[in-house]
Order: sequence, then structure tokens, then C-alpha cells
Amino acid sequence: MERRGLLKAVVGIGLVLILGLALPLMSACAPAAAPGEEAAEEIAELEDELVAEKAKVGDLEDEVTDLEKEIAELRKPAQVYKVRMQHSWGAAENHFFEQYADIVREMTGGRIDITIFSDGEIVTVDELPDAVAMGMIDMGHTHPSFYSGVVPEGYFEYAPYLWSTLDEVMAVLYEYGVGDICGEAFEETFGFHVLGFQPDDYGALIFTREINSIADMAGAMINIEDPLASILDELVGVSATYMSPEEMYTALALGTIDGLEWGGAKCMVDMGFHEVAKYFVRPYHVIVWTPFYFINVDLRGELPADLQAILREAVYANGIYMRSYYAAEEEKSLAIMREAGVTVCTLPEEDVNAILQLSVKWLEEEFAVMSPGCASIADAAFEALRDFGRID
Repeated sequence: MERRGLLKAVVGIGLVLILGLALPLMSACAPAAAPGEEAAEEIAELEDELVAEKAKVGDLEDEVTDLEKEIAELRKPAQVYKVRMQHSWGAAENHFFEQYADIVREMTGGRIDITIFSDGEIVTVDELPDAVAMGMIDMGHTHPSFYSGVVPEGYFEYAPYLWSTLDEVMAVLYEYGVGDICGEAFEETFGFHVLGFQPDDYGALIFTREINSIADMAGAMINIEDPLASILDELVGVSATYMSPEEMYTALALGTIDGLEWGGAKCMVDMGFHEVAKYFVRPYHVIVWTPFYFINVDLRGELPADLQAILREAVYANGIYMRSYYAAEEEKSLAIMREAGVTVCTLPEEDVNAILQLSVKWLEEEFAVMSPGCASIADAAFEALRDFGRID
């Protein structure tokens, strides 16, 4: 009995031990329970977030690729544009245009390199607009009045005594729109692009005989153009001609002409006119000439926008240099003239007003009917003249 009890006890203890080991193993081998509804939603959200983050990585990789391409482009040597420019003045005036070229070269970091040619080195002044339009020359600089026979809007530059100050002329060009109108007329006629107008020299007369009034010009042969020629002829009776610069000195010396217009005192001293003509007339009938720069259309189209802007804005910076240079040199040249025996004559106010009135009449009755552009310029000019108190 005791053995049987002991055996039962041993068997009981063994079963307890077996169950203690087996139950955990059975529990581990059983299938996992399905996640709850909340856990499933969280997993889905995390998976969506993972997809979004992967997309961001892809976008960043694209940005890195684009930046690498941009850097590679910037590291390429910049294209240098070799530009040939001819102006319509003599070689002595090259310094004006070299200054323009220097401005452009500096502002573009050498990407535009302009070589300057003076009048006649490549083509004549008459051929210059077409040469630029056709690409024989890349850029040009000239006066609108030189081509008034083809582009009548150019006559406006030569209208005597319309403006009394540089400020008035600048306002007329840039604020009243005359520069834009005149530029468009030249673009339509020749097919180049106008970069901009600028102020430069004065316009005066010099004579071989004493001039104290316009009556003293009666019967004179003068090297001038319209409208001044027609106005003086109507007032006192003069004859007008126009000859090349090379002929002027000799014509004055021989008495072939009695007077001429060739810029202000600076230009006349440079030409030596004060040696043979001893009467310089003031006030200036043109307070400032307004030449312009222009460029071949195809070349301009090849240039990036920043280089186009630099070429345009350099015109105005160069204009400051031109006008300030002439203003300083004008007084020095007048002193040279006086030392050479030249008398500086001053027309009386009533004579200046008489010329102004005929200039206004010409603007309304002759100039305005030459073309639609001339009509627009005349309208702008009359608005300015009234604003400035030049006319009622």
C-alpha cells in the first residue's frame, strides 16, 4: 500500500512537470492572433507616410541633378561676342566710342568686345545704316538729321531755337516720347534696332564777316541745312549749300562760303575754322545734338537679355561722358578762339525770337505733314513747348 501511494505521488509529480514544460511550447506554436482594427489603420498610415518620404527623396535627387547641370553650364567658358562698330565722325572723336566700348566690356565681364572704326574706314556715312542692317558692320552711331531725306523724322534734330536748355531736350527725348518715335521710324526704314539717343555737342555758326544781327547775314552763302537754311532765307535772304568736311576750310579761306555750321566751338577749333573765320555766333541755335547708337537685329537677337540691357544702358552712361566733355571743352575752345582774334557775337533777343517763331511755324506746317511719325513728334513737341512756357 505504501509503495502504491509512493508510485502515485511520483506519477503525479511527473505529470505536473511535463505539463509545465509542454503548455508554453504549445502556446508558442499556436497561430498569431490577427491585429486589431486600430493597429491595422496605424500600419496603413505608416506605409503611406513611407511612400511620401520616398517620393521626397526622389524629388531631392532630381534637384541635385538639375543643380549639377547648372553648375556645369556655369563652368563652361562664356561666349565672347566680337563686335565691329563704325561711327559717322572723324578719327579724332574715337575716344567717345572707346569709352562706350570700355563700359560694355567691363559690365559684361569681357563677353562683348567692341572694335571702333571712324567714318569711312569701312563704309561711307550714307552707307552706314544699310551696312549695319545687312550685317556688314555690327553696330553704328550717327545723327538722325544726316538721313532726313530718307527718314524725315530726322529733321527734328535740326530745328533752330526750339529748346533753350539741355533739360528740355532730355525731357522731350525721354519723357515726351520723341526718341521712341524717331527710333521706330529709323527701324522701319532701315531694319536695324535703335539702342538709344544721347546728348552731345552744341550747334553754332561761324562767319568770315561780322555778325551782330541776322540782318548782317543777308546775301551770305552759308554751309547749313534745312530747316535753318529756309528760315534764314525767309528772314533776310541767304543762300545755302552743303559740302563735305574736307572742303569747308578751303571754302572759307577762299570766300566760296561766308559761314558754316559745324558743331560748337570745340569742333570748329579742331577743324581749324577759327584761323580763317573770325566771327563766332551765339546763342547756340541747337542747344544739343542728339545722335543715336544702333545694332544689327540678328546680332541683338543672339545676345542674352542681360547683354542686350547692358548695350542699351551704356548708351546713356556714354552720353554723360560726351556732353560733359563738350561742355568743358567748349569754354576752353572759346578761349582759344579769342586768343586767335575771333569775336564772339551775340544775336539780339528779337532775332532769336524771330527764328523761333518760324521754327514753330515750320514744325506745324511743314514738318508735321511729312509722315505720321513727324505728326506724332510735332504733337509731342508742342505739348513740351507749352509746358516749358516756350509758346502760349
